[in-house]
Amino acid sequence: MTENESPQQSILDRPPRQLDWEIVVIGTGMGGATAGYALAQMGHRVLFLEKGHFLFGDAKTANGKPSILEANTPEVRLREGLWPWSLQGSTSFGDVEFFGSLGCGSGGTTNLYAAQLERLAPADFRPRANHADVVDSTLPEEWPVPYEQFAPYYRRAERLFHVCGTPDPLAREFEEPLRIPPPLSPRDQDIFDSFCELGLHPYRAHVGCDFIEGCGECGSTRCHRACKSGAANRCLLPALEKCGATMLPQCDVLRLEADGPNVKRVHCRRLGEDFSIRARVVVLAAGAFMSPILLMNSRSPRWPDGLANSSGMLGRNLMFHTSDMIAISPRKPLCDIGPKKAIAVNDFYFSDGKKLGTLQSVGLPVTRQWLLSSMRAAPRRNPHLWRQFSRPFLGLVSPLAAIPFRAAAVFATIVEDLPYYENRVWPDSSANSGLRFHYRYPDELRERNSLLRGRIAETLKSRHRMAVLTGENNLNYGHVCGTCRFGDDPASSVLDRNNRAHDLSNLYVVDASFFPSSGGTNPALTIAANALRVADAIHHSLGNDSTTRCVARS
Repeated sequence: MTENESPQQSILDRPPRQLDWEIVVIGTGMGGATAGYALAQMGHRVLFLEKGHFLFGDAKTANGKPSILEANTPEVRLREGLWPWSLQGSTSFGDVEFFGSLGCGSGGTTNLYAAQLERLAPADFRPRANHADVVDSTLPEEWPVPYEQFAPYYRRAERLFHVCGTPDPLAREFEEPLRIPPPLSPRDQDIFDSFCELGLHPYRAHVGCDFIEGCGECGSTRCHRACKSGAANRCLLPALEKCGATMLPQCDVLRLEADGPNVKRVHCRRLGEDFSIRARVVVLAAGAFMSPILLMNSRSPRWPDGLANSSGMLGRNLMFHTSDMIAISPRKPLCDIGPKKAIAVNDFYFSDGKKLGTLQSVGLPVTRQWLLSSMRAAPRRNPHLWRQFSRPFLGLVSPLAAIPFRAAAVFATIVEDLPYYENRVWPDSSANSGLRFHYRYPDELRERNSLLRGRIAETLKSRHRMAVLTGENNLNYGHVCGTCRFGDDPASSVLDRNNRAHDLSNLYVVDASFFPSSGGTNPALTIAANALRVADAIHHSLGNDSTTRCVARS
C-alpha cells in the first residue's frame, strides 16, 4: 500500500483471493492490534480477522454515534462496537446473565475503556509471595518473564499509546517522564491536596489521551475525535495505512485446524460464506472469554480436549478484578470541570500485610440518572439483590440518594483476583455467546475487599464523607483474564514464556488470557507491552530473511 492509499483500500469486502498469509491475527483489540502493528512495521505481511465491523469512515462502518451500552439487539450492538450477545454463567451470587463491557469491532474493548494505562508493580511478577496464606489458589511462584524484561516494553507501550501522567511517588521504575497531563479541576485539586495532607501519595493517573480542546475522554463509549488512545487509532489504522496490513471485518473464526505441531488452516465464515485461510503464524487475540472457547471448539481426534490443551488448563484459572465505586466528597463544593481520570493512589496496594489494590478517580458525577442506572443493573449481576425493589421505588430513591454526594468525585478500587482451578469458561452452543462461565467468589477475596474499604474509610474519615455505591457482587467483568495462562511448565500452563502454545509451533495468544495472576491495577498496558514483546519473539522466530521478503511482497 502506498502512502496515498486510504485504510478503506485495505479493508476487504469478501474473503481474500490469496489465502496464504505470513501472519494472521484474530481480533483487533489491545493485544491483536498492537502485535499486528508491530509485526507489520517489521515488514511482515499481516491479515487481521475481526468479528465486528470496521468502525471508521463510510457506509461499511458503524453509524458514528457513541456506543449505547444498553442496546440489546445483536445488530445494533455490533454496529456500535459492542459484544452482540449477553454473557451467561454461574457465580457465588447465583446464575447471571448480562451484557459485559466487551467490545467487538476494530479496536475491541479499547473502544469502551477509559484508557487508564498503568503498569503492574514489580512485586506482581512474584505473586505467590504476596498471598502466602492462600493455599488453594493456582498462583505460580513467579511469572516466567520478570518485570525487568517487561520494563522496556512498558516504555514502548506508553509512548505508542500517548500516556500522560506523573510518576507514582511509591514506585521507582520509571526512567523517562510521561506526557504532561492537563491541570486538575478545582474539586480534584482539593481532593489531591487533602490526600497529601493525610499522608497519602496521590499522583496524576496514567491515561492514554491527547486531551484536545473539548475532549470528553469517552469512557464507556467510542471516541470519534481520535484523542482517546485505543487499539484502533494507535495501532490498527497505522498498520493498514502505512505498513501494508490488510483487514477482513465481519469475519467469524470458527476453528483452527492443526496438522501435527502446526496450525495449518483458519476456518472462517463471513456473511454466510465458509472459507479457510493458511498462515505461517497465527496470533490469537479474541479475548480471555473467547480465545479458549475457539481453541476448545478446535478439538480433533489428535486434540480431543481442545487445541493446545494437553495440560487441561485451557479455560481454567478465570480471573476478574473486583471494583467498588466509592463517592468521596471534597472539603467544600468546587467546580469539577477538568480531566475525569485524574487521580490514582497506591498506598493501599500493600496494606496490613495483605496485597490489595489501587484507588482511582473515574470522573463520574453522583447524579440521579447514574444511580438509577447502577441500581437497575445490580440485580442482573447479583440475582439475590433487590428482588423486592420495583422500578417506581428505584425512581423515588435514586434522587434522594444522590443529594448528599452531588459534589463528590467517584473513585474506583481495583483489587487483585487470584486464579482457582474451578473458575473457568467452556463452550456451550445453547448459550447466547456460545460459552458459559463458572466463578466461585473466594472468602479471601471478600476479606481483602472489606479490608481495603475499611482502610480507605479510616484514612479519609477526618476530612471526607465517603459512600460505597456498589453491592455485594463487585466483580469487574471488563477485566477478565487468565484462561490461557503462560508459564515454563507445560503441565500447568497453556503457553510458553513467549506466549506460544506449548503444543504447537506457530500459534501465539496475546490477549489478557495469558495472565497467570491478575495484579492489582488495570490490565490494558500490560496486554500492550506483552504484545510488543511477543511480536519481537515472532519476528526472530521467522528468521532474518522475513523482513526483506515481506517488504517486497507488500
